[in-house]
Amino acid sequence: MTAARSARFLAACMCIAGCADTVNPGRTGLRLGLEEGPLRPPAAEESGVFEFPRGAWEKGIGGTTVLKILIAADGTVDSAIVLESSGYRPLDSAAVANAGKLRYRPAEQGGEAVPIWGRLPVIYPLPEEGKSDGPSSP
Repeated sequence: MTAARSARFLAACMCIAGCADTVNPGRTGLRLGLEEGPLRPPAAEESGVFEFPRGAWEKGIGGTTVLKILIAADGTVDSAIVLESSGYRPLDSAAVANAGKLRYRPAEQGGEAVPIWGRLPVIYPLPEEGKSDGPSSP
């Protein structure tokens, strides 16, 4: 991938949309910032490059996989599951595998870091949409 294409791809992978709920092991149910103060959402800090699966690139297959990720209180991605498939299993598998490379400034509630679930769209653009110089190194 070209540098500009890699940057667009990375930007598409880095947006967190619709952070929905926090997890508090000491309590049951959903917390939305009503008791301990407002919830500050997580923010992306560091990322690895999401690798485009070589087989998909060579076949000209692209798509979007939407993940549900659990961002732990230390800012790492604890869990990732596929909410919406790209329709191509290797893209979905690569999205889940690469989600663990992401690092966030954790969500905070009441001045304390808390784990939170969020949605992460991972966009694998079609190879024809830009210059075809091959995928990132495997």
